[in-house]
Amino acid sequence: MRLRIGAFLLLATLAVAACDDAETKRRRQQAEQAARSAADAATVIRAAEERLRATARNITPGARFRGVIAHRQALGGYAVCGQVNLTGAAEDPYLPFVSIVSPNGERIDQFVASSSAEATRTYVEATTRCYDGGGPSSARSVVPLPPVPDTSASAPAPAPPRTPAGALSTAESAPRPALPMPTTESMPAQGAVTTTSAHPVNLRSSPAGGGTVLRVLPRGTRLRVFAEAPGEWYQVGEVEPIGWIHGSMLER
Repeated sequence: MRLRIGAFLLLATLAVAACDDAETKRRRQQAEQAARSAADAATVIRAAEERLRATARNITPGARFRGVIAHRQALGGYAVCGQVNLTGAAEDPYLPFVSIVSPNGERIDQFVASSSAEATRTYVEATTRCYDGGGPSSARSVVPLPPVPDTSASAPAPAPPRTPAGALSTAESAPRPALPMPTTESMPAQGAVTTTSAHPVNLRSSPAGGGTVLRVLPRGTRLRVFAEAPGEWYQVGEVEPIGWIHGSMLER
């Protein structure tokens, strides 16, 4: 009887020791995996910041970053999301950016909200990629996004057609049509809007991407709409009109 009890206790002790060893091994593996993930994230963040410094316009050695996080994507690779102050000057805003790092780390696609058109594309990339498991979920779902039109005043205008010798040009033969005046068809004057909560928004002096930035509005700023111009530009202000904001930067 005593031999049976002793054998049972020995087996129980061995079983407990085996469970302890398995649990210890599992915890060690989890810690090693977490350390590898943290190291990988630090590597891609550093690579994304270096590529941004090398390719972004108007960036200076004093550029500063904040809120930078690397998110593992569904098909591998990372999306590095955060904000960058291109000059590092206190009066300049932090702009949202998204860097898409390929699984092998050889390709990095950059998106920085440094203009109205680029802000729209950066917003699209941020909403679809800036979380763990983001991006396309299968190879078939990888569809290129349509190009965002560039509304900046610096975009080259198409060359006018040549007029045959001796013929009157269109401008000479017909009166020039009047420029479209700001309308309020889609959004009535005095309507209320809020700037996007994704990032600060530039308030410009004219309804075009190349207009002078009058000020940078914080996220979620409540404004009144006074007029609308072609291209989804809205004249906004508080008590009276102050400047223009593109419709993609507003939330009704």
